[in-house]
Amino acid sequence: AMQNAQSRSGTFQDEFWRDASNGGYFSYQLATNRETDLTLRVRYWGAEWDSRKFDIYIDEAKLISEDNTGRWNQSKFHDIAYKIPNTMLQGKQHIRVKFQALPQNTAGAVYYIRLIRE
Repeated sequence: AMQNAQSRSGTFQDEFWRDASNGGYFSYQLATNRETDLTLRVRYWGAEWDSRKFDIYIDEAKLISEDNTGRWNQSKFHDIAYKIPNTMLQGKQHIRVKFQALPQNTAGAVYYIRLIRE
């Protein structure tokens, strides 16, 4: 149930990636099984250049704004955990996680996303 606009994909270091540029986005529907106390885990590459500013949404509500432009300056993967407020999860069987690039920026690249129970 992926959706996207102005998005690209490929592989690097034997891992699949996806990004979106200049206001584009990509999103995935993830099952919550009506659970709360969930964390979104996202894998990024640590040596991303250019402008990497984007927002992460849960359904239509913004979870966080990110700026990965030169964030780590390390050639290795980084797994980042984002606690999802229970108000964004309550009563939902599924959520849509969307990565939305800001104008003149790139969202991602994202190598892995997953919901984790706390």
